[in-house]
Amino acid sequence: MGVLQRFERRLEGLVEGAFARAFGGVVQPVEVAAALQREAADKKAIVGQGRVLVPNEYVVELSAADAERLTEYDEPLRKELADMVTEHAQEQGWSFVGPVKVRFEPVEDLATGVFRVRSTVLAAPGGPAASAPTPGDKSGRRLELVTGSETGRVLRVTAPSLVIGRGADVDLRLTDTGVSRRHAEVKVDPNGATLIDLRSTNGTLVNGQRVEQVALADGDRIQVGATVIVYRQGD
Repeated sequence: MGVLQRFERRLEGLVEGAFARAFGGVVQPVEVAAALQREAADKKAIVGQGRVLVPNEYVVELSAADAERLTEYDEPLRKELADMVTEHAQEQGWSFVGPVKVRFEPVEDLATGVFRVRSTVLAAPGGPAASAPTPGDKSGRRLELVTGSETGRVLRVTAPSLVIGRGADVDLRLTDTGVSRRHAEVKVDPNGATLIDLRSTNGTLVNGQRVEQVALADGDRIQVGATVIVYRQGD
């Protein structure tokens, strides 16, 4: 029995038919599971000595209506999907840098019954790439690249700033012809982060709106050229 078949069998034991109804009878959990498998395969990378690394954090974007229907079954389904990804990776000989997590996120541009998946390689809190913040601390900031040539890359944002661009003298270098040599800058202080467009040729978008300077909030989507970067605040 394959990973997807075992996943379906376990779902049957949770709530009969509930997940099919939660997805409006159009998008089925097994379709989401298959998409997560493809996402892992598409983003795998050889990191040395034959070790293959795949993303460990997955976001399933849904329409607001589908996300609302799913609320009652959110936790058990996320767990089953994470277990499925883990089993699939073990069968393929792939590895992770931290525990596998799956979450659902409502977005405005998706119709009911349609979904898409994005993923990130994110080290476990307390590991070499992360430290646990104190309550109310806003220092645990990071940028997660979700599209473009560096998809899956995660960068810590530390004071005083981080410059994004195509040039050799920037902190986040993108091989994207739509990105200027010094395209945008994320300035940080104890209270948060501010994105500043550095008079780039093609401009900088935040959540689809062109900006010159804007305070960033957790989950904001920054677009420079064809690259989309999600700003995260806190671990």
